[in-house]
Parts: sequence; C-alpha cells; structure tokens
Amino acid sequence: MLTLVSWNIQYGKGLDGRIDLNRIAETVHKDGLPDVLCFQEVSRNYPSTDEGADQVRELEILFPDYEPFFGAVHDRSGKKGKARKQFGNLVLSRLSPVQVLHHLLPSPAAPEVKFMSRQITELVIPSNTTDIRVMTTHLEFFSEIQQIAQINRIREIHYEAYSQFHNPSQDMPDTPFELVRRAENTVICGDFNFTPYSKPYMGMIEGFSENKMDLVDAWTSKKGNNSHIPTCGVFDFKQWEIGPHCRDYFFVSQSLKKKINQISVNTETNVSDHQPIRLVIDI
Repeated sequence: MLTLVSWNIQYGKGLDGRIDLNRIAETVHKDGLPDVLCFQEVSRNYPSTDEGADQVRELEILFPDYEPFFGAVHDRSGKKGKARKQFGNLVLSRLSPVQVLHHLLPSPAAPEVKFMSRQITELVIPSNTTDIRVMTTHLEFFSEIQQIAQINRIREIHYEAYSQFHNPSQDMPDTPFELVRRAENTVICGDFNFTPYSKPYMGMIEGFSENKMDLVDAWTSKKGNNSHIPTCGVFDFKQWEIGPHCRDYFFVSQSLKKKINQISVNTETNVSDHQPIRLVIDI
C-alpha cells in the first residue's frame, strides 16, 4: 500500500494566530505517518511568516526519515549576503523518487485581483509493483480565469506524461539523456481552490479523447457523489465566511481508480485553516 497526505498548512498558522510547525508535525504523527507528505503554503525567509524562518529546513528536521523536495512559486532576492525569499509547495517522501520536475503554471493578466505565481511539483516514486507519478499544487484563488488556465496546463502535463510513458524516447544511460519514464499511474493532490461540481472542478475531471487517461476524484470514486467532507473553513470563520466547504482533493488516473483503499479528512485539527486529507492506494 502507498499512503499519501495532502495539507495546506498555511505556513503553520493555526486558529489562534500562532505559527507553530511542531503542531503540524504532531498532527501528522498522531494520524499515522504516510509514505508521502504534500504540504502547500510553506515559507522560506519571509519576515511576515514565522519571523523569516526557513520552514523547509524546519520540516525536514521534524520529519527526519523523509527526503524534501520544494517547489517555489516564486524565488526573490533577499539582497546580497541574505537568504532568498521563497514560498511554495513541499513534498516529503520516505521513498526516494527516480525523477523530480517542477512546472510553472500559467497566470493570464488579471489586474483586478492580487496575484501570486503558481506551480506544480511532480515526482516519479517507485513502489512494490509499479512507479507512481505524484503531483501537488496550490491553485489560484482570486481569479477564475487564471485558475482555469492552470487546470488546462495540469491536464496538458498529464497528457504529455501519459504519451511519453507509452511512446518513450531513445535511452542514453549515464548521460543527461538517460530515459526516466514518467509513470502512467498518477495522483494529483493539493489545494485546488474550487468547490465540488463547480466549473473548474468539472474541467479537471473532463474526459480525454482516450479514456484511459481520464482523471477521477478519488473521494467520489470511493464515497459516491455529493459526499465531500469539508476541508476548509471548519474552524476559521473569519477567513472563510461561507463556512465549512471542500477545496482540497486527490485526483487519480483511471489506472488507480479501483486501487483506492481509503480516503479520509481529519476534521478535528485547527492548526491550519485547512484540514489534512489522506489517501491509501493498493499498489
């Protein structure tokens, strides 16, 4: 089995306004350590978040058995001699990936809203039976135009990887042109910032011309339609006036649909404005 957890940790800021990554780690340990941890909203060297701490390093210390892979949505100078300011998504994996890719997602101009770049990190992780491609992201919140453009790009990346898997390039071992196949089995997780059955959600699961490529919502595949448990706004009504709702997901390839063993949401913790979600796959 392969267990994954996805969680927008809001750089460790809890309902009480206190930033404390130890509470994040304690929650994960209490729920049971997964094979792969996908965190969104991780900060490095920003004075306004955790007094400028390097949260990637802190989380690496809190999870010593995991290898860190950080995907920065932006990388900004702290001026010469000072650490660079970064913000983004962190994957911690017990299983060393055979390949890691970072993809910048599109952001069409939207002058009416505030803006932050978005990206998706892709890891090809070995398992007992087959490799699995794990991708994690945090999509745009303020602009649906940008959000839909990002969804389209994620689907393009998925199509590209699927095509490369079935039509591999020439291999030149021990060179930069060595062939590393991007796995057909795919999990895409994170804070997608859309609600179930919204236009962006439907765009994410829209069928491809070859249905073997289709992405499915792991929650509805296991639990049925109209069954989503809230993953956001469960405790923080100040930021989320609409109250509890779902905007965090695991989407999986058709090849994994029947291998979903468990999917769940921890609705008890209030150490972030989002709840951790967990997926167990039989592979």
